[in-house]
Amino acid sequence: MHSLAKQAFLDSQSHTFHVVNDLLAIVTFVSIVSLVLETVPSLSEYAHLFLIIEWVAVVIFTLEYVGRLSVSQPRRKYPLSFFGIVDLVAILPTFLGLGNFTFLKSARALRIIRLLRMARLAKVSRSGVLSEEHFGVLGLNVTIYFVTLLFALLVTGTAMYLVEPTQSAFSSIPAGMWWSLKVFMAGIPVVEPVTQLGEVFFVLTRFIGLLLLGLLIGVVGNVFRVVVMGKG
Repeated sequence: MHSLAKQAFLDSQSHTFHVVNDLLAIVTFVSIVSLVLETVPSLSEYAHLFLIIEWVAVVIFTLEYVGRLSVSQPRRKYPLSFFGIVDLVAILPTFLGLGNFTFLKSARALRIIRLLRMARLAKVSRSGVLSEEHFGVLGLNVTIYFVTLLFALLVTGTAMYLVEPTQSAFSSIPAGMWWSLKVFMAGIPVVEPVTQLGEVFFVLTRFIGLLLLGLLIGVVGNVFRVVVMGKG
């Protein structure tokens, strides 16, 4: 059993490692989509479905946590690491939420950070990218930009949903994501937060929007460079 856990979490060359990480990526994605949709008032009739998805995901994440803990050397390395803490936060609120602690349930939003691990584990084969024609290179750049944009929208939209609960503009995570998109685009009037923490996230969202603009300029520059090289 211990050797199987090593293959699943440590041996990046094994088939088991790729299967397990693909499964975890799917479960992470589904649980985040469920978490986002759960906050939409008009979808309250599907609460039982969201609850089932939540518990299935928590059971899988718990097994993952135990598995990673069993192969961690030294033993305390994983639970004290950044992703070890994130993984623990991804499961604890649901168990503690049995006591109807709503504020603990909201901490499940930190599960979004698990996407960072999925991105880190889903390594792109550099030789495969270089063997692609220019369209493949452009596609990679565009994909990176939109994945980054989606992650930024999820994080900032969820943050505003949690820190501005009294504002109708942040009545759900999708509503918060729509607000963040307008902030990123700049020049579009948006509802300003009323809490101090909300104002902090407002400034951070503006700053992230500037970073995304810089990334977009880099993507466009790469497109232009490839087009010029193709004509040369």
